Amino acid sequence: MGGLLEIRVLGPFEVLAGGTAADVGGSKRQALLAMLALREGRVVDVDALVDGLWGEELPAAPRNALHHHIARLRAALGEDSIAGSPDGYALKGAQLDAARFQELLAETRAALRDGDVDAAADAIASALSLWRGPALQGLTGTAWFAAEARRLETLRVDALEEEFEIRLALGEHRELTADLRAALADSPFRERLWGQLMLALYRSGRQADALESFQEARRVLAEELGLEPGPELRRLQEAILAHDPGIAAAPAARRRRGNLPASPTSFVGREDELRKLAALLDEHRLVTLTGPPGVGKSRLAVETARTTEDGVWLVDFSRAGGADGADRLLAHALDVRGGDPVARAALRLRDARALLVLDGCEHVLDEAARIASTLLAECAHVRVLATSREALRAAGEVRVPVAPLGPAAVDLFVERARAARPGFETDDDALALATEIVRRVDGLPLAIELAAARVNVFGLEELASILERRTALMQEDSLRELVEWSYDLLHGDEKTVLQQLAVHRGGASLASLVAVAAAHGLDGATVAYLVTALVDKSVVSASFAGGAARYDMLDSVREYVLERLAESGALAAVRSAHAAYFSALADEARLGLRGPEWLRWERRLELENDNLWAALEYAREAGDALIAARLGTLGFYFALAERVSEGRRYLERALAVATDEAPAEQRVETAAVLAYLAAEERDIEAARTAGESALALAATVNAPGALGLAQLTLAHALALAGEDERATGLAREACATLEEAGDHWGAAVAFILFAAAAARAGDVSTAVAMAAGVARHSDAIDYDVFRAPALLLEAWAAEQRNDDAAAVEAYRRSLEVAQRIGFGDHAAFALAQLSENAFARGDLSEAGELARQALAAADEAEASWVAAYARVQLARLAAAAGDAATAESLYREVVEWSRLQRSHRGRESVFIALAEDPASAAARGLEEIAATA
Repeated sequence: MGGLLEIRVLGPFEVLAGGTAADVGGSKRQALLAMLALREGRVVDVDALVDGLWGEELPAAPRNALHHHIARLRAALGEDSIAGSPDGYALKGAQLDAARFQELLAETRAALRDGDVDAAADAIASALSLWRGPALQGLTGTAWFAAEARRLETLRVDALEEEFEIRLALGEHRELTADLRAALADSPFRERLWGQLMLALYRSGRQADALESFQEARRVLAEELGLEPGPELRRLQEAILAHDPGIAAAPAARRRRGNLPASPTSFVGREDELRKLAALLDEHRLVTLTGPPGVGKSRLAVETARTTEDGVWLVDFSRAGGADGADRLLAHALDVRGGDPVARAALRLRDARALLVLDGCEHVLDEAARIASTLLAECAHVRVLATSREALRAAGEVRVPVAPLGPAAVDLFVERARAARPGFETDDDALALATEIVRRVDGLPLAIELAAARVNVFGLEELASILERRTALMQEDSLRELVEWSYDLLHGDEKTVLQQLAVHRGGASLASLVAVAAAHGLDGATVAYLVTALVDKSVVSASFAGGAARYDMLDSVREYVLERLAESGALAAVRSAHAAYFSALADEARLGLRGPEWLRWERRLELENDNLWAALEYAREAGDALIAARLGTLGFYFALAERVSEGRRYLERALAVATDEAPAEQRVETAAVLAYLAAEERDIEAARTAGESALALAATVNAPGALGLAQLTLAHALALAGEDERATGLAREACATLEEAGDHWGAAVAFILFAAAAARAGDVSTAVAMAAGVARHSDAIDYDVFRAPALLLEAWAAEQRNDDAAAVEAYRRSLEVAQRIGFGDHAAFALAQLSENAFARGDLSEAGELARQALAAADEAEASWVAAYARVQLARLAAAAGDAATAESLYREVVEWSRLQRSHRGRESVFIALAEDPASAAARGLEEIAATA
């Protein structure tokens, strides 16, 4: 067996030879190979090998058995793979993932010592990405392997600690606490982890929680180990108590704003193009790179974007799935919310220095031109770098044709060939053949990379000969020929997996590929092997988000695969399998979002957002009411993720397809949540229509949960419309219906909306009773989503009773919960209310600090209503301090904000019910300043 030998032990044991999975036999031979690999070329004596393989359960002739396994390994891997000596055996010339992991960990620590946080972040991310599961998984369970697994696991936790240290340096303390808690659940005796948790909490403004974490660490160490915390942890506790400025968050070290991905490979050639393009962007605000598929437009645009100091946002229009997906992808890339994504994006970027990279505009040419023109007109400091197979034809556009690579084409081929076949030689003959190969593919970078990936299978002469034969008939489209050739070289099962991947949008998880390939008789292990092979052949790309792998393909490859599927008549069946998987996922997620695992499900659906839209589009085109109805039950995901306007469009489409043949209960739920989302956008008439429809349909089925949801969302819409009598009646019915059905989640929603309506009406006793109901039902399902607003309601009620101590305690508890679950808007509102309480007590210093924290938290969460509310509080404080100019400026900011067209956010209704309208307060503040001038 030829090629580089790779041994992977950081997860299920794997052996690759030349990039291809190698069969080395049963568990004993795998364990033997792992033992040799872990000694990294050093000789391992026979007795140690025997002890590691068999422990106390020795075979009749252990040395003979060992020699037998060595012989079989040599037969599988090559006679020279394992060297023998009188002292034992050594594995030669193999690469081990555990060794690479330790090298990267050392690089991380060196970069940290040098103060290069970005380099350290890249190194540790690469190190942790090597882990695919528990170390030495599935290998012999002897004492030797158990000890080695513990050693590797200890190193993994060391790496996690370094990653946390880096994230603290990058200012990610708010996002870090949940990950630290998870790590401590697995490694509760690591004092460094406890210290990092304390620091993250302290830097998030949670001093009391940080000190409680110290006490928790003390209890764990004392009860389990009989030890006291070490000196480092005690010194940190003292620094927190003293508010030592030395442990405050450092402002420098944060990475550039935007969503630009890391480079998957080195960038070869085009240095002149980079310089010229950067200069053009300095002079012109809209530059479009044009050229044929595979010429390198996208990569050139991304690498140019890396040279700017501005924030950079990449919008990949190849994921649109149709013209109507363009605005959605823009909103997703910039994380803006509202009924008009382009207007919301313009509002966000109005005063920003930013570069917007619009990639793959040919998929949505008119929409891309409209987006670019609108943002350039409304955002003075925004520039747009677009890539397209044809020009946008927008005003001010500078078109830059991207040519195939020149002399650098051979350099690119050689570098990618070395990646595919380590040890690839480049003598004069090889360079001549490489030159011929890149000429045959017209110097197109994508075609060069596809060809170079095949040097692990073909020699250069064979490769050149094959390309000569294939391109002789179609010189005008060498990229398509090479894509076709790469596709034809795949065996049947590889093509099957590639076809399933082609209908995904925004990438695919291994789980979804396994599910859709099951109909073709492929099991999970086979799909995992096939995906690995496709990645190794550069046909499929792998990326990592949140520790999970996702797979995707280049746009040119996807287009070709979809064409082939359409020609064969199989496209509809593949799309159907994709939609069926995601509708089944919707069934699971609907329940998961309503329980203690809600955050995990929200993050998973965030990754699959484009796939959900693709599945819904299939249901619309195929008229599949059942799939549309199942997908439509995900409305709460959009509410939870603060994507109200997008969710409304999604549910409207689902309902349009979900005809009478779909289960009525699912249609009731979809219409009810649609009513809620429309109400949150203050489209009261649409909310009332959807709510009435849901209620009427619910009356025809025996589904108390659906009936209760329809009652409460219609009640919410009616309350906002001022129809208090019917709204109150429906709200009471909803609470009773859902409680009687034992639906804790639904009952908690009903009690929240009822409590908010009571607070708006000034009905303190009802609000208190409803808030208690929210807490009771939330506790029953361990659901923090509703605990935060319940505590805000409790605090408001305490204020109405003039019980300031109880109000402060409830606001602080709400702040803690909101920060823990990432509800930045709730945290900001709680801080603003604590500021107002301090102001009422006459503590202007504390009130000012809390108001500034509230404004910062609201801005970070893009909660504009709460930000306006915090500005009003800061204006009041300025006025109280005699600074009328600052107060007037802040008040005017709020008045101007109130005149902007904006969409309301989900969850905002509770704030509006509990606090004064910021615009009214600002107008009154300006009147007071004018009266005293």
